[in-house]
Amino acid sequence: MGLFGFGKKKEIDTAKSDANKKRIRELFNGVIEDGDSWKVVYGYGLNIKNSSYIIARKTTYTYTSLIIGYRESDMSIALLQTTPELEGCSDAEYFNKDSIKKAKISTGMYTIYHQGGMMAGYTQFATLEENDEKFLAYVYQPDEYKDFDEFFKKFAAK
Repeated sequence: MGLFGFGKKKEIDTAKSDANKKRIRELFNGVIEDGDSWKVVYGYGLNIKNSSYIIARKTTYTYTSLIIGYRESDMSIALLQTTPELEGCSDAEYFNKDSIKKAKISTGMYTIYHQGGMMAGYTQFATLEENDEKFLAYVYQPDEYKDFDEFFKKFAAK
């Protein structure tokens, strides 16, 4: 053990993580038809807002919890907004390779550019191997994280 607990390995609460993964699957299957044909991973969106005042500058970070479903058979992604407590979720926003302009991974964020003109916009989100309960649901998902990362690389390839 290191000095003052540094170097100490973090304990993983697999029971809590597994319960949250089960709830994520239940929410996803409740919204998506044939939900079991999709793989799911927990992720988040991040909105950064900067405000400048006379003497100070303020930066506000807003996290959005997401359930990310993906399916290789038709190269599709479904995003559902949820809460960190996994109390419910929104309707799905679907993306497939034919309905997007392009997709890329940059600085750990997955970005999907919408079709249309210059102002069509984009959707950006991320996943982590492990989330704590400070801002997001507690989920330990190293395998799901790696699987989604590999899938998105194929999804982004033209």
